[in-house]
Amino acid sequence: MPKNTHGKRKTRHRGVYRLADGRWWIRAHATDQRTGRTREATKTLPAQTREVQVLIVLGQLKAHLAAGDQVAPARQRISLTDYAEQWCAAAGRRLKRSTAEHYATVLGQRVLPRLGDLFIDALERRDVERWVVWAERATMRDGRAYSRDTLRGWWRILCQFVRDACAEHGVSDPIVRVRAPRGRAAGRRDKRTLTAHQLGAVLEAVRENAPGRHAEAYVLAYTGMRPGELFALQWADVDEARGRITIRHAHRRGTLGSTKTDDPREVALTPGMADVLRAHRRSQLAVQHPGLERGLVFPADTGGFRGPESLHKPLGRAGQAAGVDVKVGPQVLRRTFNTLMLLGNVDRIVLRSQMGHCSEEMTQRYAGVPVAAKQLAVLDLESRTRAE
Repeated sequence: MPKNTHGKRKTRHRGVYRLADGRWWIRAHATDQRTGRTREATKTLPAQTREVQVLIVLGQLKAHLAAGDQVAPARQRISLTDYAEQWCAAAGRRLKRSTAEHYATVLGQRVLPRLGDLFIDALERRDVERWVVWAERATMRDGRAYSRDTLRGWWRILCQFVRDACAEHGVSDPIVRVRAPRGRAAGRRDKRTLTAHQLGAVLEAVRENAPGRHAEAYVLAYTGMRPGELFALQWADVDEARGRITIRHAHRRGTLGSTKTDDPREVALTPGMADVLRAHRRSQLAVQHPGLERGLVFPADTGGFRGPESLHKPLGRAGQAAGVDVKVGPQVLRRTFNTLMLLGNVDRIVLRSQMGHCSEEMTQRYAGVPVAAKQLAVLDLESRTRAE
């Protein structure tokens, strides 16, 4: 079939073309019977559409143009892959960039390769069940099974995507009564916490081996901040007189945005933390650090935003120097703060406010209670029951 000047391949039917990706592109002309004017309309159809159906849609377009109708012809059948493009575009307008990117990644890598070729109105419950079976058997490159938390994340995005597609196209929900995938591997985050003694040893090791990173590790450990929030802090957010730090922003890949929950919050600024920050500020002024101009508390060496991943090496080395059997990173410090505060019987409302958690369930998920704490609790119960 010859190519036209617009990169579309002509077919043997007038007004019907094939695009480079295989989809159909049709263009209809008709004279409006009410005005006598020539009207035009175009439409793109999925590559899987049969030729006879394409001709039917073309005829419908011409009929509507001739009748002067403003309403589009009967809804065309589109695949989940076609719908995903507009769904992700809408998500990008209403969600944070990082969240929208995550949705697109899960759809592109986990959902569409197995369900994307199906038309929305052809998706059945058994198709979703087959996807669940695949997800439960999926493994990472090293052969390890995905955790339950990971599979739940995929499932939430799949459900939202499919239900939005079905609602928009008037199709019954095929996910009803389908059981979510059960991961073969338990979540790992509950084990990756430190004891109070280990935390102190790690911070001391950072002070000795990476003194320039001690202040940020200290603040992270004793505030429970998210790494993106820590590296978006400005000196204007630190209020020593009132003993508080206001967390207004977070950054991801150099883009400044709101916090994960979209709400600013205040965390405690202790005298010890204030001493550490004052010393850190003096060192910045002494060398006239490039970050002073932007007012960042923990800028990169170039003066811009420091990436959360930059703390992995100094914390990992500090963990090794302290003899800790946990691979220490920023998230370990955040979970450790959460766990130690819970073990200290801190009011959960206070803790949620400090951590920036939107629910009690999230606070509980971040807790990694060590066996030693469980032993103490059982010993206490034993002693009390014997006394009675």
